[in-house]
Amino acid sequence: MKMIYVALTGIARHVMKELLAARVRTVEIRSPYNFFALQNVAPGDRIFLTESSAPDITLGTNGLIANVRALQTITHRVIQSREDYYEEREAQAARAQLQLEGVGRVRKVATGEQGLPLMLEVDEVRYCDAR
Repeated sequence: MKMIYVALTGIARHVMKELLAARVRTVEIRSPYNFFALQNVAPGDRIFLTESSAPDITLGTNGLIANVRALQTITHRVIQSREDYYEEREAQAARAQLQLEGVGRVRKVATGEQGLPLMLEVDEVRYCDAR
């Protein structure tokens, strides 16, 4: 069955393995590209996760299909100061609780325009279809 999913790219291999093993995992996304991609999904939506970086995704790229169970935006604040200066920085991150739905293979890049989330047409791979 093929579907179009928002993609999270460049996900660390150990995160992918943990999601495969545990089936449910909360990930913290700090990458600006993936952070903005998550702004376009809601709990209950399905997304595609892959270790490949966005420019490297082609026909046949493998990844995981996950259901978004919960989303949260968090802010990290860092304050540095000495006698002569004070610096405060903030960075936003997204926390997403994901539940593994299956394995997928990219059929086609649906959209990859600058400023928009990467949308991929993905075929769900069943064990009997694996090659």
